[in-house]
Amino acid sequence: MIKLIKKSLKSNKYIYQFLLKRYYQYLHYKDFIKVKKIIKNAKVKKQNKNVFFLLEQGHGNLGDIAIGYAQKKFINNSFPDYNLIGIRELEYMEHISYFKKIIKPNDIICLIGGGSLGDQYLTHENNRRNIISNFKGNKIISFPQSMYFNKSNSGYQELDNSKKMYSMNKNLVLIARDKVSYKTMKDAFNSNKVLLTPDIVLYLNETYPKRERNGVVAFLRSDVEGVLSKTEKEKIFSILGHNYKKISISDTVIDRGVPREKVNEEIKNMFELFKDSEIVITDRLHGMVFAAITSTPCVVLSNYNHKIKAQYEWIRHLDYIKYSNSINEIEKCIAELKNVNVVDYNNSFAMEHYKQITEAMSN
Repeated sequence: MIKLIKKSLKSNKYIYQFLLKRYYQYLHYKDFIKVKKIIKNAKVKKQNKNVFFLLEQGHGNLGDIAIGYAQKKFINNSFPDYNLIGIRELEYMEHISYFKKIIKPNDIICLIGGGSLGDQYLTHENNRRNIISNFKGNKIISFPQSMYFNKSNSGYQELDNSKKMYSMNKNLVLIARDKVSYKTMKDAFNSNKVLLTPDIVLYLNETYPKRERNGVVAFLRSDVEGVLSKTEKEKIFSILGHNYKKISISDTVIDRGVPREKVNEEIKNMFELFKDSEIVITDRLHGMVFAAITSTPCVVLSNYNHKIKAQYEWIRHLDYIKYSNSINEIEKCIAELKNVNVVDYNNSFAMEHYKQITEAMSN
């Protein structure tokens, strides 16, 4: 009966879109009530020490969800005497006036890390600009990001817009997650302090408990950042078929949103999928990172920009992660991984760099 109703509604596009819009408005309102309770329970007061984590994501990209998950763990572990209040991007944008009232000048604001600093995901960049301009007196820490503005007239214009907005807050600290982004940030945002650290998800160590590994899983993207053609993907699966009996296809992006109460479950399920695999092959940055932190052998393929290769430089010492510039190198990488003695992941190399974030938040 429910399926029949859904089918009937979908056949009438206008009614379906109207009801869908109302449903999302209801969910956003419900989330906002939840946020107000979180803030009340955190006893956010002028005299208290508060960290507001803004632009947290709730969509189905588990790379972004993992960033938020890791960021919260890092802040809670580094600043246990602070109230940490996580505000999702839609919650902030729909209730800006409310947050302008409750966030005090002595509160620290942390922005989500990731790969959205630039003009490719302009909605996120505009929202980041909004926060920077609305809270000029606050210390704002933008967690590790990749930066990429297109070399076009519109790209240059958007970069100029970000330069103007970022320069409005002298307490803004930008953190690059790779050397390419670090240089471009230093050149573009000379009014702001710029740091360099690995992606914040490398803070996690999810090797244990170990699980029995069997087969290969391919995490290959099909969005705007994917560069593999259908023919190339078929060739990859042919190579995998010659080496493994069990081949699975998955993605670090799922087809549903992730409510707050489901974050731990979704993250756990994804990490277990990696820990169940003898090897993974991926062209996703966080596919590579998830493999690293779960001690899973991985062949990682390059993409159209510097993001993956630049992030790989942080973990190239891990023998179980192999970077490939071409699908023609996959067979060789697999052969090498079959003979690798995997040493469990250790995040001490990253912790040395994360100290900079702690210092920036403390000063």
